[in-house]
Amino acid sequence: MTGSRNRRFGTALVGLLVGFGLSPTAAEATSTTPGARALVPGVKVEVAPAPGSGPAATPNALDDSALRYYARIGDVERMEAEIARLRALDPGWEPPKDLFTPQAAGPGVDETPFWSLVSAGKFPEARAAIAEQRRQTPSWQPSAKLLQELDVAEGANRLRGASDTKRWQDVIDAAAAQPEAVACNRLDNAWRLAEAYAELKQLDRAFDRYKTIVSQCPKAKERRDTIFKASRYLSPEQVRELTTIGATANPVAGEDYTAVRTVEGELETGRLLEKLGNPKAGPLSTADLARAEQIIRDKQDADGAIALGWYFQRQKKHADAQRWFADANGWTPSDKAAEGLILALAALGKKAEAREAGAPWQGKSNRVDQALKSVTNPPRGSGSGGRGASGGGAPGQSELSAALARDDFAGCLAAIQRMLTHSRPTAALMQQRGWCLMELKRPTEAEAAFAEAQALAAREPAKANTPGKSSSQRSLSDRPLDTPASPAQENAYGQAVARLATGDVAGLARDLPRTNMTPTQKAEIRASLLATEAGRAMDDKRYGDVLRLLDARKELTPEPRNLSLLRGWALYNMRRLDEARALFKAIDDRLSTEESREAVSVTSMATYRY
Repeated sequence: MTGSRNRRFGTALVGLLVGFGLSPTAAEATSTTPGARALVPGVKVEVAPAPGSGPAATPNALDDSALRYYARIGDVERMEAEIARLRALDPGWEPPKDLFTPQAAGPGVDETPFWSLVSAGKFPEARAAIAEQRRQTPSWQPSAKLLQELDVAEGANRLRGASDTKRWQDVIDAAAAQPEAVACNRLDNAWRLAEAYAELKQLDRAFDRYKTIVSQCPKAKERRDTIFKASRYLSPEQVRELTTIGATANPVAGEDYTAVRTVEGELETGRLLEKLGNPKAGPLSTADLARAEQIIRDKQDADGAIALGWYFQRQKKHADAQRWFADANGWTPSDKAAEGLILALAALGKKAEAREAGAPWQGKSNRVDQALKSVTNPPRGSGSGGRGASGGGAPGQSELSAALARDDFAGCLAAIQRMLTHSRPTAALMQQRGWCLMELKRPTEAEAAFAEAQALAAREPAKANTPGKSSSQRSLSDRPLDTPASPAQENAYGQAVARLATGDVAGLARDLPRTNMTPTQKAEIRASLLATEAGRAMDDKRYGDVLRLLDARKELTPEPRNLSLLRGWALYNMRRLDEARALFKAIDDRLSTEESREAVSVTSMATYRY
């Protein structure tokens, strides 16, 4: 341990020891004051002289063997929890002044190896080692606290295993067999028990468990995180009751419960922002919309402003959409904000302003280039401009344009079908059909449409432009375009996107090097393949591969929120808890949602388990 780390740990211990009634004094490292023990260079603590045979036994003395073990290994947080537990058993109890003096747990037997095995989760090995020690030393008996801790740890392990595999009744049974496994010092297990009740639709019992946590566990952050978890299952009225209890019940000196009181507001904020981004959620009430706007404005939240912009765009309130996209672009310039701004301005008929808004990103972002293309060349099938069989607009042409303008992809297919009854299919028309099928989650049919477009394009004269692409195509990547894609390359790209959606990952990866696409299109598909493989690696619990695949993808294109969360869970499962929590905290600070709050909470509590 380096000197700086020693000093930090020494400072933490000094703060604890003052609470014990022990007296820390600064001293030179060479000091030899009787009765003093140097914890770290520059810090000494006055303790009682160590008696030759250990602490004097007193009637009904509490078992402090676990406390001594945590002190010996320097686990400050567990020391605090154990001290609190012992004080709860006996309010008059005080930590021993010889806490840091080496002690034998029995006649010549040091229990440290057994405690180490328990702490590492090696319970069968711990029991085997205890049995072997008893065979070698028949007069020795393991401490009651060691055996109790082993029983509780095994029960907690069974509970977590049942929870991880969603065997909810087994979770409840494990908690009933070992109630200490769901105490405040094992808060993650208490949360799992409440979740088991909720998943079994025993909501009253789930509420009672959450209520016990927020009224008995002393730390404000633990109470706050508990209410966030409870909000997944309980009614708003029950959440309000938990908030009131958590902010007032059994306060502990030094804890600030202000954060508990703000939970309701944060939950409401998350609900509003999530509803904004969900097209199926329907319109917000006037009051909810005003609140969402105020929250986003106060935080200058660019992501929230973009969500609000698309909300208004879906409602055909293009002036409002323009304002919010412009705000987002002002707070944090991005091609996502520019794309929305271009389309909102175009819908208002302000095409010159739309082109100006996209100019900084033109040639640098696929999504912006496609948005600009829709301004200068609105998506069309076999209409004028040399793209179809006849000029002046074929029957259904205006219907198709109107359907695409309002993102009505079922209407798009209907319009194309009517057009095909009056004219022969064209490559452009079939390509547009492919993108509309992709939007409707029909990738197998889409792949066939792109293949037909590919065959038609081979028989048609070369075209300068291709029809506008849907949001499915735009969303794959934001990498700069190298050169405009040819119709053949656009159709090959469409087929690749469809194959991705059908799960043909291996075949697509094999064929990609020989596929006729632009370098940028290939990079986008490769990035999507890497993301898919990372998801599969996560399912297989190959966490190192998850990080390797995401790192490779990150070299091709920026990492989106969902993959950053995947990265965080891979770090968590590799026990790189500090890195995982820092990543989740950064994601949550940018836009707090239930999944990001859950991630921060779980990683924060992991120290209680490991």
